[in-house]
Amino acid sequence: MQSGVATAPRRPTERLWAALAALTLATGPAVAQQQSAASITGRITEAVSGAAVPGAVVSIEGTTLTTVADDLGRYRLAAVPPGPQVIRVIRIGYAPLRHSVVVPNEGTLTLDLGLAKSALQLPGLVVTADPASRARGELGTASVIGQEAIRNQSGASLAAVLELVPGTLLQPPGLDGVQQFGLRAVPISPGPAPSAGSASGPTASLLASFGTQIVLDGVPVSNNVNLQSLGPRGELALASASGGGIDLRRIPAATLERVEVIRGLPSSRFGDLTQGVVLVDTRAGAVNPEVLVRLDARTVEATLLGGKRMGSQTFGTANLNLARTRLAPGFQDNTGSRISAQLAHRHEGARLTLDTRLDFFQVLDDQPPSALSPDLASQSRDNGLRLSERLRWRLGERSQLDWTAAFEGVRQRSFAQSPRLRGAMPFTDRLTEGTQDGKFIGGIYVARVDVDGDPRHFYSRLESYLPTRWAGLDHELRTGLELRREWSGGPGYVFDIEFPPQVEFNGVNGYDRPRRFDAIPPLVTSAVYVDDRISRTLGNRWLLNAQGGVRLDLLHWGSTWFRAARDHAIQPRLQLELAPSRWFRVRAGAGRLAKVPSLGDLYPARQYYDLVNFNWYANDPNERRAILTTRILERQNPNLTMARADKAELGVEADLGRGGQIALVGYLDRVRRAVGVTLEPTYLIRDRYAVDSTTINQGRPPDVLQPPIASDTVPVLIDRPDNNVDLRSRGLELTAILPEIAPLRTRIAIQAAWSWSRLESNGVDFGTGFDEFQLNERRLRAPYWESVVQTGERLLVTTRLIHHQPKVGLVITGTLQLFVREARVNEAGIDTLAFAGYITRSGQLVPVPREQRTDPQYHDLRLPRLGVLDDPQRGPVDWLFSLQVSKSLPLDGRLSFYAFNAFDRLGSYGGRTTVPRLFPAARFGLEITMPLGLAWGAR
Repeated sequence: MQSGVATAPRRPTERLWAALAALTLATGPAVAQQQSAASITGRITEAVSGAAVPGAVVSIEGTTLTTVADDLGRYRLAAVPPGPQVIRVIRIGYAPLRHSVVVPNEGTLTLDLGLAKSALQLPGLVVTADPASRARGELGTASVIGQEAIRNQSGASLAAVLELVPGTLLQPPGLDGVQQFGLRAVPISPGPAPSAGSASGPTASLLASFGTQIVLDGVPVSNNVNLQSLGPRGELALASASGGGIDLRRIPAATLERVEVIRGLPSSRFGDLTQGVVLVDTRAGAVNPEVLVRLDARTVEATLLGGKRMGSQTFGTANLNLARTRLAPGFQDNTGSRISAQLAHRHEGARLTLDTRLDFFQVLDDQPPSALSPDLASQSRDNGLRLSERLRWRLGERSQLDWTAAFEGVRQRSFAQSPRLRGAMPFTDRLTEGTQDGKFIGGIYVARVDVDGDPRHFYSRLESYLPTRWAGLDHELRTGLELRREWSGGPGYVFDIEFPPQVEFNGVNGYDRPRRFDAIPPLVTSAVYVDDRISRTLGNRWLLNAQGGVRLDLLHWGSTWFRAARDHAIQPRLQLELAPSRWFRVRAGAGRLAKVPSLGDLYPARQYYDLVNFNWYANDPNERRAILTTRILERQNPNLTMARADKAELGVEADLGRGGQIALVGYLDRVRRAVGVTLEPTYLIRDRYAVDSTTINQGRPPDVLQPPIASDTVPVLIDRPDNNVDLRSRGLELTAILPEIAPLRTRIAIQAAWSWSRLESNGVDFGTGFDEFQLNERRLRAPYWESVVQTGERLLVTTRLIHHQPKVGLVITGTLQLFVREARVNEAGIDTLAFAGYITRSGQLVPVPREQRTDPQYHDLRLPRLGVLDDPQRGPVDWLFSLQVSKSLPLDGRLSFYAFNAFDRLGSYGGRTTVPRLFPAARFGLEITMPLGLAWGAR
């Protein structure tokens, strides 16, 4: 987007933004107001020969300021905001350049920049995220990761690139299981392991990953309708990203151009999130063709990529990535593999720009049978295809209208099978309510369950960008409308009822039944938003930037956007940035976010209860008989709403000179009413039958006397999704790139993240003894407890030592990750007086005041609470070291060697008072990148 004269203001805009402008103007005494008079000029040349590089695109990151170098390589950027900025230079056939600079309040700054054929030959190369970087159009705290930083990471997917974000753990460079990413949360769970009487709900990590929005090439990638789960009572295991964020293995690192991680508060343009946003750009345009090959003892990866100018206004780009990781070579044949491909087309006209992308991916987790375990196997295969179109229509010199539309379809096929061992237990195969003779299951059999879903996602956004001037201020106003429709199809949850995959049912809590996914209603949402960014000079030196907006999200009933709203969330957001000098600035922000529930939470599977009315288990199988009554209870919660998150942060940034930068940010986050599981007590009436004694031992099942001889009540619990989870987090994040030690050509980059989280589920826990209470009609009551509140704390420091020899194209990066502190504490009573009350056989909860719990009448309730850690857990101080060595090759190639966990640190298995922390085994490998030809096109 080119700079120019602002368009005229419009009256509706004036009325809409009067309140926000008044609030912004009131933040400080405005002595004078003026446009920034600072400008940057210079030449773009080749780093080695000094020849001019015409056609290089020069821009200021986080702004719309862009220009193109002339035939002599000269460029000029006017009205550049003062303070720390990042200049980005790109040109076909050259390595992209990012250069940090401090812009004065006024005057002209002369800055000559050199481009190199290989980025490894660029002086001042940055291979980590800059502390003062900004995501495009955003003021929130962000980590911006350029292409060279991406290429210096040794991982095979987007997850490895995100290791440059403070607080992220280092992982081996492969496809070792499902990879998800969540911001600013300690990985803690809300309570004891699931049982008939307890519901643990999502962990803090799952909440964070589900609430972290991934935006790929301008289109959100959703996991809202991923139903590849065996449910809360599942006993087998699947490799699935259900319940959290997307599986990042689907996005290869080798095809990425740029990643922006908004760790703090994003603008109102972004919705359906509670944590932050990860903006991912894949490589497109005229790109010199190249091949990348990665090899280590477990992983093999190959990437082919290239782009070509196909006319004066048209570009085409294609890439193909193949990767395979053996999870335990020499022991098992388990593998994780990926196929990914993309076709991109761009048309750039005088006013109209069209971007079209067609993406395909397949991610496969395969655990085949082995000679030792021929009946144990599982597989998860995701195949996806996405078509997206982005239209940008320039209405004036700076104003613009954007329309984005995308459709994604995924075919998910998963199965798990395992030998099951079960004592003799009657069961029924009814899919409707009623009474019938049951069957007996017992001994060993092979159970298999298939989960086959077809998620679909339609997304459209219409956005206007209107720079305007009003009330003496320059505004960058964006307004937008978003529409999303997500649904799933497919056979769904399938198994042979004769051989159910669950054996832990107890004669009351029946096993799950098959369920089709194509009968589930869709998830339909819409949103409107407005966002404005302004700047104002206070006095002669101080500069105030402000970005504010509001967003309205609607969750609709039914299958279209014309139906009434089931829930709505108004989300105001405001951020301020104050720069009292060229080298220092302070930022603050506060606002609200919202996240829709998943489709599985909105429409959970029905819950089956199989009440045993009569059970005659004779020695002779021909004489056995059981009668069971099936009852079905719906688990849907019509009051289920979106989760809300309130976020606030305060940060400072400083320029240290000689390329050094430092930033410190503190944050307070609270996710309220996140979706968990509540145990809703009720009861069912069970008839009891007597046997005709004259028909016993007759070589056939005995006759049952009618009518029933008695009835009783059986207490049951409904696992109902509910907005009952609260996650509070606070922390500090330090990012710093220290000035280069010139004699050693070495730079130190530090990332430190201290996080504290508190996860609370508003519900009750009925304990592990609830099964016995259900089946024993002589027990008239059983205790219940308040839910466990769990807190976690982590201090993680990641230090990178970067040695750079630009003349020979050599970069050596040593990464040391230090676990300074890690702790988990349960806030829950576990003694015999910790119970909160009791449940009756009719499902009624009766609280007992604390002062009365020692009374003799409650002696049967004074039981120790099981399944809850009674001691705080702390992790020992430990460390992990990895090494990356990259060397440029002739013809603009590159050779890299990496060593993950180079010293093969084991970690700790944990214990009663020790947090388990097991490091992945050491892994050594090579990467080689070679161009396949010269540049395919001119600028």
